[in-house]
Amino acid sequence: MVAVHRAQVVRVAVAVVALAAAVGGESSVGRALAEGGVQRAAFTAPASGPLAAPGPAADVDAWESPVADVPQRAALLGLPAVLSADGSAVEVGYRDAPAVLTLFEDFRCSTTQGFESAQGRTLADLAAAHRVLIRYVLESSLDERLPGPGAQLATNAARAALAHGRFPLYHALLFANQPPEDVDGFTEGRLLELASAVPGLRSAAFDSEVHRLWYRQWVVRAQQAYDRAGVHFGTPSMLLDGREVDLGARPQLLTDPAALQSLVRSAAERG
Repeated sequence: MVAVHRAQVVRVAVAVVALAAAVGGESSVGRALAEGGVQRAAFTAPASGPLAAPGPAADVDAWESPVADVPQRAALLGLPAVLSADGSAVEVGYRDAPAVLTLFEDFRCSTTQGFESAQGRTLADLAAAHRVLIRYVLESSLDERLPGPGAQLATNAARAALAHGRFPLYHALLFANQPPEDVDGFTEGRLLELASAVPGLRSAAFDSEVHRLWYRQWVVRAQQAYDRAGVHFGTPSMLLDGREVDLGARPQLLTDPAALQSLVRSAAERG
């Protein structure tokens, strides 16, 4: 996904308007927005003109398939996950790790899905071995130009999974079961179906948080953290110990486990 630098207030406005338009005021998510979530009146539309309506979505029912699992399931179930100190990201792994790898991801981004598919197991193993602390910044700007609010709904559900102690595996399953970008496939029903594949995640409280978009303000906060970072490669992008990694010069980091292991090892030796 190509990084698009625009005013932060415009990005948030587009995300909120797209979410409200896609789910409608009568749905559970629409009611959540109306009941005290992000105040749409606080934002303004771009000066260039009215927002473009999203295009037609592909047939969701034709896409949905059985839930795919991930090979790193066991490692992910044993990993701790907490909010970052500034409250805008999710940290997976152990604080005694000598390196911190910040990853910028969008649950609808197919390039990020490819990265997670190729490197998810390596990341889980490195975190489990106390070699790296992974910091996930979850943005959702693909919802601005694709049908529906799927990225925002998935990000809200992932935040709910964190609150219930089950983020690492749920995060991986969202990418392993990512719909095509033109399909608004991360519906509330699908998000709950994927949650059923995570031991101990489904409950009345979790389901309510998904239905009511309980963490809607955090979704916006995470988006703002991505905007402030100003990374050059969209999603996925990465920082190693706070410095951006040049994925243009080192694209193998997205696909080659040995390259990623070498990057983390070098950082650990420096630290």
